Amino acid sequence: MHSTNIWDKYNLLGRKIIFALLLVMPCLLNAQHNTLENDMRFKKRHIKFGIHMGFNVSNFRAFRNEAFIQADSLFAINAENGTGFNLGIVSSLYLHKNLELRFIPTLVFSEKTLRYEFENSSMPQKLESVTIEFPLQVKFKSDPIKDFRIYVIGGMKYGLDLAAKSQARNAENIVKLNKSDFAVEYGVGFEINFPLFILVPEFKVSNGILDVHSRDPNLIFSNTLDRLKNRSFTFSLNFEG
Repeated sequence: MHSTNIWDKYNLLGRKIIFALLLVMPCLLNAQHNTLENDMRFKKRHIKFGIHMGFNVSNFRAFRNEAFIQADSLFAINAENGTGFNLGIVSSLYLHKNLELRFIPTLVFSEKTLRYEFENSSMPQKLESVTIEFPLQVKFKSDPIKDFRIYVIGGMKYGLDLAAKSQARNAENIVKLNKSDFAVEYGVGFEINFPLFILVPEFKVSNGILDVHSRDPNLIFSNTLDRLKNRSFTFSLNFEG
């Protein structure tokens, strides 16, 4: 199912923003700026830590199996958006004044829904996940303009779904998911320096690489699906020391 939806818009918008920032970043790096004392304080530190809190909207990229064509009573399978939240710890290593390596182990609560459309009814399959994610990202940021910076990020993450083998998930009529996933991430954010901390609003898109569908040929809800891939859009606030 490759229909155009909100996820295509997120990906397109994200690529446009990052491309535009990469074009103007050389200007920002050479811009005249007036740094305050707190910026000098942060420059002297090679490692910084913080708290990551976020709101996520997640979904599946769903691909149908050949059995879908043979299922006369099933008309469509629609992947619906679900919401959740993130909580993690930020660790940043300064590689250069404009370059950081970030590691943010995060606990993610999310919800996704597959809706099966029949002739006179629909059947939702709600899949709730509690995932531990381990993202490793490169952060490229501008020089400060007073106490403000713009940055772009890119990287990979590994996710472990703690609910994949739960009793609720193992019910006979529920689509099963694999525990592990890898994803590509990219995004844009801002650093706002305050005297005691840095406030970091960030927008990020994540696209799963692996097929997380654990197929059951005996279950119509699973047999009509070929692959499922995770994707999410996250708005987060980091508070870094």
